[in-house]
Formats: sequence, structure tokens, C-alpha cells
Amino acid sequence: MDEQKIIFSNRFEKEKFEDYKTDLGTGNTITPDFTEADDFLKFIQKNRRSVPSKERIADKDKFIKTVYELSNSFEIDADLIEFAEGYIANIYVDYACYTGYIKKLLAILFILADDISFLNGSKENADMLFSFTYHTHHIFLNNRETTDFS
Repeated sequence: MDEQKIIFSNRFEKEKFEDYKTDLGTGNTITPDFTEADDFLKFIQKNRRSVPSKERIADKDKFIKTVYELSNSFEIDADLIEFAEGYIANIYVDYACYTGYIKKLLAILFILADDISFLNGSKENADMLFSFTYHTHHIFLNNRETTDFS
């Protein structure tokens, strides 16, 4: 798999409105069988290729600057990760009304990102994790492009 490099990682102390404990234990002891996943990984490795995009590489600084400014200016927890074909910005937010300049910075990330995931952020003490991926390469699977830079 591609090697990943953390460009920066910020964590800021949060005010605690409530202190509570939750036991999330389920008691399940499931041993996963990775045979199918291994087959899928082999298929991807065999049939996937990437081609650098000069335009996307040239514009990557907009994405990086926006993540950095959002995190540092408003003390929002974030990770910016570089991988062989682009960048991943993990933004950890709490349920809130985001207005003004914060909303504009988030909107820029939504526009620049090629993939967006909304995930549970509880592992990082947040309500939500927005994961934005910015590709610097065209990605092909079975000679069909899966990236859309339009």
C-alpha cells in the first residue's frame, strides 16, 4: 500500500460541558476472515494505475492552505496526510452552527475535494469527522477513470 506522511496534526483542548462515562462494550468476539479482502486488494493492485495531473499538483497548495487556516485560526482539530496520489484532510468537528468565515473555509474544502466522507469522530473526542481527499493523479481501474476533476 501507499506510504502516508502526516504533514501536520493539530489537537486543541476543548471545554467540557458534561463529564460522563459510557460503556460501549458489546461482548462480541468476532474473528474476521480477510480472504475476500485479500482478493479485493490483489484485484486493485493488479488493475489500478494512476497518472499525475499537472493542474491538480499545481493547485494542491489551495487545499493545504485551507486546511491549515481552518485548523489554526479556529482551533479545529485536524490532520493533513500526504499519500502518493494526493492529500487527505481529516477535520474533527462538534455539532454546531458554523457561520461566517469558518463556513467559507469548509465550503472551499467541499469544492476542492474529490471525495468526502462523513464519519463518527468519537475516537478523537469529536462528534463528526469530515474526511476530504484531494487527488493529484488521475486514477484508473480496469482502464476506466474513477476520478472526476470537472
